[in-house]
Amino acid sequence: MSQKGPLPPLLISMTNHVVPDSAPNAPYIPSVVEAANYYYGFPSKPRLVARSSCDVWMRPTGPEAYLVPKGLMPLGSHSLATAWEDIVSPALSRCLDEKGVNFLTMTPARINIVDQPSHPVVVLVGVEPGSLTHELGIEAAVACHSVLIANSILDVHVEIRESKPSLAAALYRPAVTSNPAARLIEPFATSLGLPISFVKTTHYEGTAGFFFTDSAKSGKLFMLTARHVLFHPDETPNTMYVFKDGTGAPQRKVILLGKAAFDARVEDIDVAIRAKKVILAQLAKRAADAAALEDEAEARDETEAVQAEMEKAEKAIAAFEKLRTEILRDWQDEGKRVIGHVVLSPPFTLNFGTDGYTEDWAVVEIHGTMISRLNFIGNAIDLGSVDVDVLTSWMYPDSANPHSFDYPGNRLLRFSGTLSDEEMRRPPLHTKDQDKDAVIMVLKNGNTSGLTVGCLNNVRSVVRHYFKDQPGVASKEVAVLPRTSKSGAFSAPGDSGSAVVDGKGRVCGILTGGDGATDVSDVTFVTSINFLLKRLAENDVKANIFPTVSH
Repeated sequence: MSQKGPLPPLLISMTNHVVPDSAPNAPYIPSVVEAANYYYGFPSKPRLVARSSCDVWMRPTGPEAYLVPKGLMPLGSHSLATAWEDIVSPALSRCLDEKGVNFLTMTPARINIVDQPSHPVVVLVGVEPGSLTHELGIEAAVACHSVLIANSILDVHVEIRESKPSLAAALYRPAVTSNPAARLIEPFATSLGLPISFVKTTHYEGTAGFFFTDSAKSGKLFMLTARHVLFHPDETPNTMYVFKDGTGAPQRKVILLGKAAFDARVEDIDVAIRAKKVILAQLAKRAADAAALEDEAEARDETEAVQAEMEKAEKAIAAFEKLRTEILRDWQDEGKRVIGHVVLSPPFTLNFGTDGYTEDWAVVEIHGTMISRLNFIGNAIDLGSVDVDVLTSWMYPDSANPHSFDYPGNRLLRFSGTLSDEEMRRPPLHTKDQDKDAVIMVLKNGNTSGLTVGCLNNVRSVVRHYFKDQPGVASKEVAVLPRTSKSGAFSAPGDSGSAVVDGKGRVCGILTGGDGATDVSDVTFVTSINFLLKRLAENDVKANIFPTVSH
């Protein structure tokens, strides 16, 4: 699934919006209209609670009142970036705690307002909908702004918005591009982005991250994903899980495509068949019109052109129908879709160790009957769901950028390395976004939102989780922002576990969740690949994330 097109300006009623008579000298309570529309353009359409800025939200003027979309951009080069993790974010957390604000997320970013040259920096604080009044929100936002000023961050304001962070929870060999069914085969192929779930909770789906081998376990293939995809947080004890062969313990089986995902993929095939039949019907009318042309040369050329298109459509329908038959025959029975079983998963832990990331991962041993030398291609993302020119333009927000992405001839973007935490924090200065700021563009292929492109934020978000009768615990997360203010969200529920890579195929990490006012995420959270490889090693897993056909 490709990302959505440009978001249009929004015509709104200003009946319930009251603009202060003069520029206020203190933050003010937003009107109902301002609160609802302040973040117009954000994928989840969050509601504004409060902000530390005194700037008046300007009423759109003219015969028709139109709102201009806003979007998020990476923080980039700013004094806040160097002080954020060690100094400012802990101080802001303490400040919010002192004010009794149970915040959920904190993300520093720039606000991109369409057609405006400046991109102000803000710290976005997320709170549970309905948990904070405007009055108390303003008090907290102003207090946080004072913390920024005390740390010599003078040009950054704090905004509090409603939010609800979420845990975004034998195969085919990828087909050649000339195969009409290549895009429809992709969910059933061994390229990355496989929809998976625990066999007993097929309604709770996620995405397979990447494959790896372990030198201590020759001949076996493993896969990494997010723990919460396979251990439902509300239905499974949060304890260490280790499976050992020969103990008689039941396997925690992992299934390809939960019920909803399987039904959706079959429906995709049905839609494709119906679409080609519509095209055939129209071509038949063209053929009849061609036969009636008086000019014999024109009639011949048109007839030949129509015949070629009809043959192409008929070939596609035959391929789609054949695929549908095979899918229902080989995959409709859930027992036939079991691809492996969990062998290792430490408990879900926040703020783990000195790194401060969320520990949320699980290792799955892949059954040899599902992936073998005949269909395994290594770790590669199939880019075929987005046209070459479109995806290339997404990956090059500034046409002057140096060479950093090549659309592969076979559509498969292979893993080529890992991205260091240092480079994530300090993007190469020669790679720019559309506003000439340094940026790293990344992509992923998820179960729900498909192939999408986003911008890696160069500072970590703070995500806080609350458990019954316990104080909140905060973790750091790598953050990915939407590609532009018009591109839509980078991820959606069901994408958890997806591998996130840059244009060269270097792995950034796996997707674990998101932050937005609805199920759509304004900010996507990713656990660093460097943390994951370190933790695998500490659990005696010698992971090689560049496995070959021979494993």
